[in-house]
Formats: sequence, C-alpha cells, structure tokens
Amino acid sequence: MKKLADLTLVINNYGTKLQSYALCKAIKSLNLVEPEVITLRGAWHGKTVKISRKKQLLDVLKTYKLRSIRKILDFVRWSYEFKIIRQNASLFKDADAKKNALFLMFDEHIPYSKEVYTLEDVREGKLSDYDMFLVGSDQVWNAPRVGCLDIYMCDFLHQKRSGLSYAASFAIDTIPENLKDDYTKYIQNMKTLLVREARGVELCRQLGRDDARHVVDPTLLLEGKDYEDLTTRPTALVGEGDYVLVYSLTSSMKIYREASILAKRNNCKMVMLKRVPCPPLASSFKDAIDLLEVGPAEFISLIKYAKCVVTGSYHALMFSLLMHTNFYIYMDDASAENSRLLSSLAMFGLEKQLHYETSSLPKTLPIIDYTKVEPILKAKREESLKLLKQSIEEKLEDQK
Repeated sequence: MKKLADLTLVINNYGTKLQSYALCKAIKSLNLVEPEVITLRGAWHGKTVKISRKKQLLDVLKTYKLRSIRKILDFVRWSYEFKIIRQNASLFKDADAKKNALFLMFDEHIPYSKEVYTLEDVREGKLSDYDMFLVGSDQVWNAPRVGCLDIYMCDFLHQKRSGLSYAASFAIDTIPENLKDDYTKYIQNMKTLLVREARGVELCRQLGRDDARHVVDPTLLLEGKDYEDLTTRPTALVGEGDYVLVYSLTSSMKIYREASILAKRNNCKMVMLKRVPCPPLASSFKDAIDLLEVGPAEFISLIKYAKCVVTGSYHALMFSLLMHTNFYIYMDDASAENSRLLSSLAMFGLEKQLHYETSSLPKTLPIIDYTKVEPILKAKREESLKLLKQSIEEKLEDQK
C-alpha cells in the first residue's frame, strides 16, 4: 500500500494532537493509503501580530463602552497576577513534566514518522519515501504565525497541482499585503483545496482558485463512540459530583467569574483547565479546581463528563458536539479569531449558545437538542469523507 505523508503542526496542543489522531484514523478507514504524520521541527513560530497599546485601548472602549473600566482593570489584574506566577514558575515544574508525559503517551496513538525532519530536509527532497503529500489540518496556512508557507503549500514537490490538503486553515480573515505574492504563487502547487473554514474558500478564490471546498475539522470525521477507548470518567482529576468545565485561551477574568456563578447556582464545582499556569487561581473561588496535568485523552474525558463546558476554544466546541455535552461559547468580541467559532455554531444552528463578555452568561445550565445537531453533523461528516476519499483516489489514478 502506498504511503501518504501528512504535513501538519507537531506541537503539544490539544487540538493539534487530536486532529492528527482523527485524520489518520479516518484515512486508514478508507483503506487506500497508509498515512504517516511527518515529525517536522521548527515550523510553528507562535508569532502574533503586535497591536499597539493605544489600539488595544481603543478597541476595548469601542466594544465595551461603559464597561470598559472593568475590562481594563481586569486586564491589569490578570497581567500582574501572571507576572507573579511566572516569577514562581519553579512551583509548576512537576505539573508541566506530568502534562508533557501525558502528551508523549498520547503520541503512541498517532503514526508519526520515526525520523525527525527539519524544514531544510523537506526542501531538499528528503521525504522521497512517500508517495503523496497531504497538508492539514490546523493553522498550516497561517503564514504570519507558521512562517514556512512554501512547505505547507508543497513547493518542495516542484510540480504544480501536486499536493493534497484536508481542513487546512488560514486562521486569518485577510491575506497580508506583503504575503499576497507568496500565497498566489504557492497555492498553485495544490491539487485539491479542502479547507476548514468557509472564509478559507473565499480566500482561495481571491488567490485565483475557485475549486476550494469547505470540510469539517478532522476530529468530526470520527463519531463520538470512536473516542471511547481514550476516555474515562475523570474522578482522579475532579473528584465526585457535577462540574462546570472552563477552558479559556485568553487573558479574561470574567469568563471564570461568570462560570463560577453558573456552577454555584446549579450545585456544581468549577473546574478550570489551563494550558499554562495563569490567573486566576482556584483559591479565588469557592469549590473550584485548577487543572494543569491534562493530556489530550484527559481533555476529551473532561468535556465528555461535564455538566456544561464554558469556553472560547474551537476544539473544546468540537468535542462538546461529539460528546453531546451542553456548552456555552463565551467570547471577547474584541478578539480577531472568532470566525471559525461563529461559522461552526451557524453550521449546526447553535447560535443561541454564543454569548459575549459585554454581557453575562445565563444562570441556568443549557439544554441542547442533539437530535437536531446529529443529522447535520452526520451529513457534513459523510460529505467531507467523500471529498477526502475522492482526492486520494484521483491522486492514485494520476500515479498509475
């Protein structure tokens, strides 16, 4: 069987690991090629576009109006507490080591290449053992942050219309002027353009390709039951009893205050999942638990058994959908990365689950009718799998 190389990000991030797991499992189920994720180092720079303090302040004033003072004070408090936490980073070394160990254990479920490649290895053609190349998922086409667009748009193959993609994400709403020429050039290397966001289809069109198709995130290619062998009730982490899970990716204090009220009103504890040690501390709230020692499998379990998930995370939303967990999306509408969440909520008719930090969360636990969501999810899954299968089959046909 021919070998397919999957070029995606390889970092310790819940979404990154779980999309690699799901995509490889979905490709294997097609029984056409043997997928392998390329262990590629140096691709993710994690760079962010710097925004001046003046612009940040103006954005806050425009968005929050009379509530701006509270928002600014929260940000100042968060920054101060974060600085104190960083000064005591040694206190969290054990937790960080345990978390990394859990990620390493999860890597055993993903068919990574045994050899570790650098960016130059790829550019020099050292992936010659593979028969075809698929790019995605994740923010692989977010050139301002990833920084090696030539690789993630398959320029190293030196042949137009030769690379495949699945759920590749630009993760930006507009192409920066200084990168338009690169995007326009490299996108011609792609044979298929299966992208993760509806906005990505439009960006491809702006770059001269009107053949892009919108597909679901790889995690949705599997059903909830396909993750059961990874999950277990997280009693060791959260104890007995009901809980509201909070997973925030921003420097927001309000999401925790609102979730705490929601948990308290419904006789639940609040579980605060953190990617890194950051404010606020669990001691700031009654019946709250701070979690750092969590790997990808534990991430799914925490979502599956929660009474409610309060989040602004894309993959926390994906797994809430898969596990039929009730949720609220709580976002800072001054944020620039909300489009993929808004697009997903609209796709499943769940816009009512969205709330902004300019207002409060409801005080009652949500009840989502998943009998209405599941048929939409099933149809989108089948359509996306069909497009994935078709792209691989066409590539195999070209190679005969």
